[in-house]
Amino acid sequence: MPNTAVKKPEPVETGEFNIIWGDLGNPWDAYGSTATDIRIHRHRGERVMRRYELVGRRDIRPVADAPVPTPGPLEVLVRVRACTVCNRSDLAYFHYYGLRAHASQGCFGHEIAGEVEAIGEGVRRVVPGQRVFVRTPLTTGYAEFALAREIAVGALPDSVPFEQGAILQLLPLAVHATRGVRLGDRVAIVGQGPVGQMALRIAVLRGAAEVVAVDLDDWRLARSTRAGADAVHRVDGSAEQLASVGNDFDVAVDAVGTPTTVNACVALVRQNGLVVLLGTHHVDTHVTLDLVTWERKGLRVHSSAEPLDTARAEALAVAERIAHRRPEVLRLPELLTHTYPLDDLPKAMEQLSASRALYPDAERAPYEGPPPETLKVAIVP
Repeated sequence: MPNTAVKKPEPVETGEFNIIWGDLGNPWDAYGSTATDIRIHRHRGERVMRRYELVGRRDIRPVADAPVPTPGPLEVLVRVRACTVCNRSDLAYFHYYGLRAHASQGCFGHEIAGEVEAIGEGVRRVVPGQRVFVRTPLTTGYAEFALAREIAVGALPDSVPFEQGAILQLLPLAVHATRGVRLGDRVAIVGQGPVGQMALRIAVLRGAAEVVAVDLDDWRLARSTRAGADAVHRVDGSAEQLASVGNDFDVAVDAVGTPTTVNACVALVRQNGLVVLLGTHHVDTHVTLDLVTWERKGLRVHSSAEPLDTARAEALAVAERIAHRRPEVLRLPELLTHTYPLDDLPKAMEQLSASRALYPDAERAPYEGPPPETLKVAIVP
């Protein structure tokens, strides 16, 4: 993921509009900002847009007149119609900004669906006006427009609403994560959040003989069953209960990313089995491994991050074919559970990040807490 940390705009004296919050007050004072280092400019003759920036821990600021990006060579400007909240990175960036080095460096708001507004030199795969989904853009999707490399843009079927289309960012991720699943394999997927749900769907599509879903929540597991899981196991998250799921799986996918779930996947697979690192908890980032077990089993490990652009392009191409030819397999309506307008982004993030299951040291948010029965949340400009 490229380093897309937000750079605060420098003041531009246009003589037309130059407001500094704190001097004249925040025009969006519903969010209580008193910042003096976030400036809003209206540039003469330049297109502007609304955008939200993460500038500190649990501190999201609106920028009312941010310049609309101009696409360079092999870049695409997308008019954002929806951006779904990433339960892995967005929540961690929001809650641990400044406390974890990586939480201040990633792209906040990267699951996008919209329409191509403009293209840069050399772009061939998409055209202005085309419906698209985006994975890993160059600028935040919590805005009216976002910039992305052409290689990160996929064609969105007309039949898929934008709010659901933004979830397709997970599809190439799941395609790459399940590369090692072969016809007839037994697969265990630990964690049935959005990315675990998508991995389950693709493992079934790849022809796994048995797919077992594991999670803390019965509501999520019911969705796993409808998506094709052959068996589901509700566990309390302890190593003992995770071990009771079984063993001798060909592939075990960790879609959570905690020390406990990583080691549980090691226990679940057979000799020379494959452990897939799909989830990223972002908090417990150091894991103690039993090297004797790893050596004795001769384990193979696969990460969900594509190391090369060729791998990213392959995964995106497969994802496009699935989205267009087999959209019913994805069951996207079951993954989208909540929708918020863009101006409610701070409230939505507070509600979601208040979950102590995700972030045990989180202070309780001033809102009513995370919505029940939540998978994917869409933010709509």
